[in-house]
Amino acid sequence: MRVVAATTLDLWSLPPAGQPTSMAQSTPTEQQKVHGQFMTPEWAASELVAHYFGDLTSSDAVIEPSCGEGAFLRALPEHIPAIGVEIDPALAERARASSGRQVIVGDFAAVDLPLRPTALIGNPPFQLAKVQAFLERAWELLPNEGRFGMILPCYTFQTSETVVKINQRWAIRQDMIPRNLFPGLSLPLCFAMLTKAQGGKLFGFALYHEHAAVSRLQARYRALLAQGQKSVWAAVTLAALQALGGEADLSAIYAEVAGAKPTPNPFWREKIRQQLQRLAERCGPGRWRLPAAAALAA
Repeated sequence: MRVVAATTLDLWSLPPAGQPTSMAQSTPTEQQKVHGQFMTPEWAASELVAHYFGDLTSSDAVIEPSCGEGAFLRALPEHIPAIGVEIDPALAERARASSGRQVIVGDFAAVDLPLRPTALIGNPPFQLAKVQAFLERAWELLPNEGRFGMILPCYTFQTSETVVKINQRWAIRQDMIPRNLFPGLSLPLCFAMLTKAQGGKLFGFALYHEHAAVSRLQARYRALLAQGQKSVWAAVTLAALQALGGEADLSAIYAEVAGAKPTPNPFWREKIRQQLQRLAERCGPGRWRLPAAAALAA
């Protein structure tokens, strides 16, 4: 398995002053930077397999994408069927020789495969576009509840839009791992476990769906939040009533909100009614108005 440096970010730098290095080579060579050939320590691959994939049996089938020298192929128990995929022919040959397993030369995102896996484990190149391409292929190959475990830079999950998009298809768990597994690496790392499941849960994430929802709101809703309104549903309800002149039937309020729901909550109408009871007053059957509008009417 290998790490491939992104072309748009400086992934590699000297450790902070005074920080000891755990490996003899503290900085990568120029050749390593160009080719991105940073091999995972054998012990780390074994620990990750044992911790995250200890329940695999002989009825499973595993692929290590971008396998490099095959650290994960060697870490998997011999009774578990597994193959590797590696785009570099020289590395593929070394992975075959060291693991005794089949290794296909090619790009995992497009190469023909002789089996359908139940699990994937590895370390794709540290480039978001490549990670997304691997995820697309994994989605095609894996059964429901199939798993894909990856070493990734934490910046993969730094924006709510990216995480929410991935979460539409995958449950995601992330755990921090030490960046100095690889000498000279300057960015934090995580081990991400993605499970194929639409509407799956997020573990180790907070405020991602909420931030994405706020980002989708129209400007007038975001303005209310900026002014101190703490609830996105309260902001939506207030803005809807204001847009309707301060007073409206419940059906009109629903219609106004329908195109700007802050979350995909199926009970959004109940949320609106709760906020109306808190923020507005009833002025007729199924009709609500803001207190300021009530004062003007009086």
